[in-house]
Amino acid sequence: MIKVVVLVWLIICIHSKVLAHQTSVTYVANEAVLITNGDKKVLFDPFFHTAFGIYQLVPEYTQQAIFSGTPPFDNLTAIVISHAHGDHFAADDVLKYLLKYPNTQLIAPQQAVTELSVLSGANQILPQVTSVKLAFNQTPKSLEVEGLVIDAVRIPHAGWPGRADIENLVFRVTLKSQSESVTVMHMGDADADDNHYLPYKSHWQKRISDTVLTPYWFYLSAEGRDILTDILNVKKSIGIHVPIKTPRQLKSSGEDYFTQPGEMRRVDEPHMHEH
Repeated sequence: MIKVVVLVWLIICIHSKVLAHQTSVTYVANEAVLITNGDKKVLFDPFFHTAFGIYQLVPEYTQQAIFSGTPPFDNLTAIVISHAHGDHFAADDVLKYLLKYPNTQLIAPQQAVTELSVLSGANQILPQVTSVKLAFNQTPKSLEVEGLVIDAVRIPHAGWPGRADIENLVFRVTLKSQSESVTVMHMGDADADDNHYLPYKSHWQKRISDTVLTPYWFYLSAEGRDILTDILNVKKSIGIHVPIKTPRQLKSSGEDYFTQPGEMRRVDEPHMHEH
């Protein structure tokens, strides 16, 4: 079994090198995804210890690849955290990684940065950290970090009005390379109610996203699908946060989504999930 796992990862690494100068999305686990465009690489929500017995944990061989800087996880431009829940964020691992790789930046909501800052040794990585503080209904924030153009807006966590204290951020990140620029949106655990998105219509229209990484529950309601197709200004979507046991409704939806760590997509090409 171990040999099979290693072989699969070697195949993934070879495939990653082929796509090294293309725009790709690599599924890591749960809502962890790696976006690559030339020499720019952004890793969303990669470190977490909790899966509630429902979701994918990052495979051990992938964790090792990330910490050792094995392709495609070499030379990461930035790590981006959507929110500070245990199935998205582990402060100890983030600190460990940033201490090892001082050229990698961290962009995260203030809640996550606060959790990180109390750890021993955190003062050493402060120059690498950008904290994003946003309240509900506050104007979206824009920043530029290491050639990445990043927009953030606070959208309530799924289950609204419950979990209102969670700083869930929807990030839109443009990765610029010498040949082209691509824009990817990562929604974290956003709630699928269009009332959260309509007030930011000018924000969504400001820049089109090539791909949105959306929690799978957006595919399960007409309102969620309308948000993806009519409001967010995106070319295509890929579902994430999919349980290990894929919901039957999702299987029959005809939508694209990730289920297996190591799966890859071209950012600029459509891909339909096969069943």
